[in-house]
Amino acid sequence: MARSTDPDHKNRTLLLTGAILGGGSATALAAFFTYSHYWPNTPDAYVHAYTITVAPYVAGYINQIKVEPNQYVKSGQLIYEIEPEPLQLLVDTKANQLKASQSHLASMQQQLRKAQQELNNHEAARWLVALNRKRYAFLLDKQVVALEKEQELEASTIEADAQVRRAQAEIARIEERINEQKARIKAHASELGTAKTNLHYTRYYAPMDGFISNSFSIREGQYVKPGQALFKLVDNTHWWVDANFKESQIRRIKPGMEASIRLDMYPGQTFKGKVINISAGSGTYNALLPPQNATGNWVKVPQRFPVRIEMEQNPQHPLRAGATAHATVNTL
Repeated sequence: MARSTDPDHKNRTLLLTGAILGGGSATALAAFFTYSHYWPNTPDAYVHAYTITVAPYVAGYINQIKVEPNQYVKSGQLIYEIEPEPLQLLVDTKANQLKASQSHLASMQQQLRKAQQELNNHEAARWLVALNRKRYAFLLDKQVVALEKEQELEASTIEADAQVRRAQAEIARIEERINEQKARIKAHASELGTAKTNLHYTRYYAPMDGFISNSFSIREGQYVKPGQALFKLVDNTHWWVDANFKESQIRRIKPGMEASIRLDMYPGQTFKGKVINISAGSGTYNALLPPQNATGNWVKVPQRFPVRIEMEQNPQHPLRAGATAHATVNTL
């Protein structure tokens, strides 16, 4: 059968082909907008992890190093040690000072017990003198004894009172010295505790699982000071992505929603995630010095808002801070 050359037939064919193609494009476009609406995504995302700057607590020379740059370490693993001998000598010295102070205190307490016994003896003697004086006072009224005996008893009373006061003063002096010695013991104990703490901090252990940074450059024999930044430790227990979504995308995103993350460093691998929070300000607004446009040539630029997404780890695909990511959030 011969193919028709009718112009109307050709037009109908073109219209039908255009309708099919147009309908397919419209369907694809509708599918794209539907997907973007319910699964907002962005390639503007980066992997982050907590890092700590490791600095020594005490000064000294590095004695030994147990790790290398970029090495994975477990929590509690020894990383480096500062020469402990000077601080060990200080601990021994402070311990001896504390022991001597405690021994001196024990001697003072023995003196106090002796002084208290002497006070008891003098008070007993004074009581006896007072009793005799009372008895002789009755006899003196009856003129049985001479006046000289009364004067003798009065002198004995004065002496007994003086001995009691001297014993009380001695006890007060010893108690004051004991209080001073207790203060010295407290100071020596504090100094010993500080020395022991410093000795403990000559050995640095990893506070969590993580990676030694590439900036690790300390060497054995190097002198370090307290607070001197030595290297960074990347925490491997908590990873997240800061994904920058357009302001038109974040209206459906809520904390707790599931997310999927793809990394350029692992093509074809998808990581699970969960939305943690959404920034209260755009990236430019949160900058230390946000841009200000005071001129008349203002152009509206869609802003992006950081959305923090917590990542699940895959032991076969270790994460790296700063890696580029593509984040998609399931808002259904």
